[in-house]
Amino acid sequence: MSQRAEHLAEERRIYFEGIRLFNEGQFFEAHDAWEENWRTVLHRRREQYYRAIIQSAVTLELLRRGRAAGVRKVFISSGALFDTLPTVFMGLNIPEFRRRLRDAIEPVLVDLDARHVQIDPTRLFTIELEYDPFETSCNSEEADGRGSG
Repeated sequence: MSQRAEHLAEERRIYFEGIRLFNEGQFFEAHDAWEENWRTVLHRRREQYYRAIIQSAVTLELLRRGRAAGVRKVFISSGALFDTLPTVFMGLNIPEFRRRLRDAIEPVLVDLDARHVQIDPTRLFTIELEYDPFETSCNSEEADGRGSG
């Protein structure tokens, strides 16, 4: 296996491990996993995408910790990163993901004076990809690392 193929296999493993952790409600751990990819990926748009999903996981971790102001701040920051990506990127339907994230933190967004909040587990959601971006490049992911975005 070439070094490039090994790198992509490792990136894929970490990406899906982060999704598994996120789906289990282990947001801090998902953040840690995706941060490994963010630090090593060479593709500018994928780097931006990893930053956005990392910040989304941080948003939910801050919600778990009851830190309302942090939730709002990081949510806005993640949204700005998602804004310039295609509608579906790395298999993720970004508008749907953002809508579900917003729904999860809605109580914090409605009450801007709230300093502390309790997480409502019924508002949490899981990530389901529309395709495997390491098998198929549908929106310029160029999972082989050739592109610069």
